[in-house]
Amino acid sequence: MSKRARIIVGVLVGAIIAAVVAIVVSVRALEPTMHEWVTSNLSKALDSEIELGSVHVRWVPLQLHAHDLKVRHRGRTDIPPLMTVKSAIVDLKATDLRSSTIDRVWVDGLEVNIPPKDPNTGKRPLPKGDGGDGTESSGLVIRELIATNSKMSVVPANPNKEARVWDVYALRLRNLRAGEPATFTASVNNPIPEGKIEASGKFGPWQKTEPGTSALSGEYTFDADLGTINGLGGKLAALGTMSGTIEQISTKGQTRTPDFKLTELDGTSLPLQTAYDAVVDGTKGDVELKQVNVTLGKSVFDAQGLVEGTRGIKGKRVIVNVRSGSARLGELLRFVSKAQPAADGTLIIDAAMDLPQGKQKVLERVSFEGSVRAERVKFTKDVVQDKIDELSRKAQGRPTDESIDEVASQMGAKFSLRNGVFTYQGLSFKVRGASVQLAGTHSLRSKVVDLSGVALLEATVSQTQTGYKSWLLKPFDPLFRKNGAGSRLAIKVTGTQDQPKIGLDIRRTLRGQ
Repeated sequence: MSKRARIIVGVLVGAIIAAVVAIVVSVRALEPTMHEWVTSNLSKALDSEIELGSVHVRWVPLQLHAHDLKVRHRGRTDIPPLMTVKSAIVDLKATDLRSSTIDRVWVDGLEVNIPPKDPNTGKRPLPKGDGGDGTESSGLVIRELIATNSKMSVVPANPNKEARVWDVYALRLRNLRAGEPATFTASVNNPIPEGKIEASGKFGPWQKTEPGTSALSGEYTFDADLGTINGLGGKLAALGTMSGTIEQISTKGQTRTPDFKLTELDGTSLPLQTAYDAVVDGTKGDVELKQVNVTLGKSVFDAQGLVEGTRGIKGKRVIVNVRSGSARLGELLRFVSKAQPAADGTLIIDAAMDLPQGKQKVLERVSFEGSVRAERVKFTKDVVQDKIDELSRKAQGRPTDESIDEVASQMGAKFSLRNGVFTYQGLSFKVRGASVQLAGTHSLRSKVVDLSGVALLEATVSQTQTGYKSWLLKPFDPLFRKNGAGSRLAIKVTGTQDQPKIGLDIRRTLRGQ
């Protein structure tokens, strides 16, 4: 290389180094300006005090890298920050700096905390002299915001309630600007039951004076594994719509679980479908079940109730009132046991259910209390139905009348369920000519039945028999004739739900107990 060429190369290298140094110096000089630009625009847009850590500018591509952003609503330090961000990358264009328009923002570690309302006034305490409706334009426009590892918490006014936390692992917002709604798509992990929620719709406009009143609407799907709740099984698929505000969201939808099962029992699975109308209180994380229509197999139920949380206890407590005028007895018996159901008929149910939080299996936690009755019950096993027909013949004093056949039964009871055991009071069983009143228990796990009570027959004991047996019993009729009945017999029912054993308690019968 000639001396002249070396001089030219040296000049070029020097010029490049000088240019790089100039760019680095200009970028470094720009960073304080960008720091002020970010804090100023966010402060106006959110009506909040902004704390921002380090800010770095990259030239190619032109990007702003920011760390440790903290937004305090109206400068309040007595509540968690309205928003925190671990890191953010802002794609910039030279024209964006003049127009306050940002093409794209990448955010990681976003946490949003909606401040609580005053429990006395129902409003959030704000500095005096505040005015405006919260939709005043700040000029800042974000065309697209992409967030990962995000959380949104609605801080409750009641200190005994846990904040409702939504873990959003993927969030995309478009057209973020004051006074206008943004469109969004979000993916949320639901902890109990474990599953994935996919949602899309519109959010805003952002109400900077009361963020919790910002509008929210859209639709969602939810796929969950009910097996993550101890004692349940089945795959749930739901779809629905939502509308309202962050604080109070009205939602309607349907769920389908084709293989719903109580895993503690050896019963068969049944298809479960629901259609619901509910209101989610974002300030508490509670849900008011205004109307839920449930179809379990061919049995139809209506329910209303509440799903609520308790501070310090994971999960939600479910309190529901359930009614049905068309539950299928045989189908429900198959749901709790694979054995052929002993009877079939239509049930009329009015009950209240309470399912507290906890890690125990569902049958250990759930409690039921209410009443049930059934009309025209038929027993599926011929040997059992034959005994019912025989009971009706004898009770009417017509023990040989074969025309009394396929007798329908009536049943009713007040019941409670605790720890998987039914306790019955006033369990009644009626056929033509006889009325049976029982009380006792029935375990769903062991299937053991332990009932006792009385049977009242229209006929006297002698009329229940024929031939010499009838003549032998005739002197004893007065001993059994009580309470206006031809015969009063003390009985007991033992064995299992699949093979019950009915016996006469002679001692209690003679004592009139």
